Amino acid sequence: MKLVRTLAAALVLSGAATGAMAAGNLTTGATVVKIDMLPDKKFSTNAIEMETGKSYNLDITKVGGGEWRFNAPDLFNNSYIYQIAIDGKEIKTRHIDFLEYDDTGTIRINLVPNRIGAFKYWVTGEEGTMTGTITVK
Repeated sequence: MKLVRTLAAALVLSGAATGAMAAGNLTTGATVVKIDMLPDKKFSTNAIEMETGKSYNLDITKVGGGEWRFNAPDLFNNSYIYQIAIDGKEIKTRHIDFLEYDDTGTIRINLVPNRIGAFKYWVTGEEGTMTGTITVK
């Protein structure tokens, strides 16, 4: 019994029993990934790679064009979303349906993908030219 108590005390002191061995805060040190929605109804990139368990700042910028709705429901539903930032203002949420842009500007989504797969993104009504894939490994 003394050995069990000694082992339990060693685990607590080492942090192994409390989860202190975790790699760190996944919401800091994020990799920036940019998608620009261009006036000629195209994306600046149509193929992006991410890794599960890694933090990303997904910067989606409308450079020009009309009123656009950016969709990436499978990525959003299979990621931990820490926050959305617009013009220095933060929104804490866990779910996004879509992003709607009336004017030019950038919306930053801080997220951590938690499932592998190929996730499509597109602009509603412009699927012919504004479609891309985020592949999470």
